[in-house]
Amino acid sequence: MTTPLLVQAGPDAEQAGTVGAVVASLPVSFAPADGRPDVVAVAGVPGWTTSATAAVRSGVRGVVVVDPVVEDTAALAAAAAEAGTTVVLDQVWAGNPALAQSRAAVRTAIADALADAVLLDSVAWGAPGTDPELLLTRHLAAVLACGVELAGLRVIQRNANGYTVIGSLPGGAPAALQGITTSSVPATAAVSILTSTGRADITLPDASAGWPAEVRSVTSDGAATFPTIYESAHRHSWRRLRAAVDSGAQEADLDQFAALTALVGQLHD
Repeated sequence: MTTPLLVQAGPDAEQAGTVGAVVASLPVSFAPADGRPDVVAVAGVPGWTTSATAAVRSGVRGVVVVDPVVEDTAALAAAAAEAGTTVVLDQVWAGNPALAQSRAAVRTAIADALADAVLLDSVAWGAPGTDPELLLTRHLAAVLACGVELAGLRVIQRNANGYTVIGSLPGGAPAALQGITTSSVPATAAVSILTSTGRADITLPDASAGWPAEVRSVTSDGAATFPTIYESAHRHSWRRLRAAVDSGAQEADLDQFAALTALVGQLHD
């Protein structure tokens, strides 16, 4: 019989990651902690790597970081590896289950489109008042989670309402990313890869509920829409954590986030 891991979350992490609701939806895997927790949820606000490192050193078995801002994760990664603690980053769009490594058909369709790409066009919509820097972090994380490599990024426009960033793919095809804060569209990220014979489109919804991502591929052989998954990115992150704790295998979240941090750093050089 599976013993639930006991979970503790601060108010900021609870609000950002709906931790209580997610834990309640996974009663076999998790339960609220009355005393010493097995898993700690940390809000990804500035200083989150310090908070997460302290949690690791306290002896917990897992740490979930909700919507992390860009920070250097090297010290946290070293501490987690030494302690054998699983660290999962619960990211708004990049954590969507449609982009999971287990979704081989989706990842193959995206990879095939990237191999023949002539343009990458991506737009992220955030709620009014969203910090454009945070929106860009979420946006780039989503693009990287699709398996996209970006080079030569530079900001050509940035203001309180969003940004425009351009760059290129490894084969030289141009890439354009636009961020917009608005109340007219739900918080959504869309990634479109145009090819010489078709396209691949990925639409990632807000993580606050189990709205499904949409993945569609168009090639010379026809069009395909991949099966939808009605699970939020938040819930998927916690399921990943439980699986990793049970198996003893480390997730690659911190290594992948280090690549994101480096990419964002290029935009400020």
